[in-house]
Amino acid sequence: MLLARAALVALAAACARSAATESGPPAVRVDAGATSAPGSVGVTATEPDAVVATPRDASAASFDAAPPLPETILPREAIDGPHELLLEPGRPIFYALPRTTRGPARLVAHLHGMCGPPSYACGKWLGAGTAVGVVVCPTGNARCGDSPVGPPAWDAGTWPDLVALMDGDLEASIKKVEAKRPHAVTRAGAVLTGYSRGAYAAVPIAKRHPGRWPFLVLIEADVAVSAQALRAAGVRAVAFVGGEQGDQIAGMRRSIEALEKDGFPARLFVMKKTGHLYSEDMELVMRDALAFVLSHES
Repeated sequence: MLLARAALVALAAACARSAATESGPPAVRVDAGATSAPGSVGVTATEPDAVVATPRDASAASFDAAPPLPETILPREAIDGPHELLLEPGRPIFYALPRTTRGPARLVAHLHGMCGPPSYACGKWLGAGTAVGVVVCPTGNARCGDSPVGPPAWDAGTWPDLVALMDGDLEASIKKVEAKRPHAVTRAGAVLTGYSRGAYAAVPIAKRHPGRWPFLVLIEADVAVSAQALRAAGVRAVAFVGGEQGDQIAGMRRSIEALEKDGFPARLFVMKKTGHLYSEDMELVMRDALAFVLSHES
């Protein structure tokens, strides 16, 4: 309990330092009543913790006005991983893949937020992610806030520098996973997901490489997007994931309304009973978000 509270306080303090600027993400507020806090899941294939979610009735779906979606969450025994590779000393790459495929599996990359390690940022929805493909989650280059220890972050002098750094770290991480698991990953139809600061970076990263990231899942980030810019980047669909008690979700709704008016596929998926942190049913939320963006593959 003390560790959870400390992580929450660290996250709130670090996010408060991410002040709004013209070129970067605004500050975000952490709700004190969140149902979970950044933590860690095991990173060995023999870890006993299961990544299993029970099926959910379509009427209880945690998204706005969407049709029923397939039940696609891999049970723990069907997941190869999670594993770690070192991007550099002290910076692990958290990755996992489905045990059984008929060829290379789709890349599902993720950029974590401030004070949230990849084992939390990706580990909470690993069953949904590996049902779609190979999940690759690099670790940032800095520590949360001013602490010499604790959860990681990314840091650079300016927002454009930070985006370039995160982009480079992501590509280097993908290459290391591809080298470790030859022929396991395909970039066709790749999904780029991000949480908080990682979500703010995901959109400009997609713009830097038109066609590389056709599907985006943006978690807890009121990202400024336009249909014109997304189409120019080769993005086919975007899912927003927001905590119903947080301060990002209202802006997400406005963004989705604007995108829909321009005929761009966008939808909101709501994390119940939480704000900036993941909900207890994050596995289910991400299953639905991934299914939505991938329904626009053709």
